[in-house]
Amino acid sequence: MKDEIVEGFLSSKQAKEKAREELALLLDQKDPLFASFSEADIGEPVLVRNLFGDPSYWMVPILNLGKTIGFARILGNGRIAHIGTFIRTLKEIDAAPINVTGISEIEARKIAKKNINSNQGESITDPVFVHDGPIGREAWFVEVKKNDKPESWLFITSSGMYKRQAGNMIDDIIDLFG
Repeated sequence: MKDEIVEGFLSSKQAKEKAREELALLLDQKDPLFASFSEADIGEPVLVRNLFGDPSYWMVPILNLGKTIGFARILGNGRIAHIGTFIRTLKEIDAAPINVTGISEIEARKIAKKNINSNQGESITDPVFVHDGPIGREAWFVEVKKNDKPESWLFITSSGMYKRQAGNMIDDIIDLFG
């Protein structure tokens, strides 16, 4: 799924501009969160979808020295949901992720392939960057199919992977324990 234009939903270019404006404001106000990053700039937004594949919001990387030091979550209506950093100072720059998704789509695909049984008829869909439940719970989503029927869902992040039966939304899982 490409980052197609959806009527009434902020474009990538608009999301980038919103994030740039917010970052400039924080730098002008000498916000302590961004005090170490006076040379920060904005990168290319990544569309975050819900589990149905619909656009939900943008993750806009905040860059410094070629690394992703932070992010802005920009809602489809243009509102800034959240802005934050992955590191606190430039001394920690080596710990900053290369991209705002933590790992690339290619890396997510490799991890998914390692976690299926292709010799038993399992295959995977292309990874899609989603939020699993609330805003901020981002992961690469891969559906595992067995004989072309959805079997399980994989959620892959830079911190690891979790899996559940296809079709089970996070609310369904939480209700089981409620």
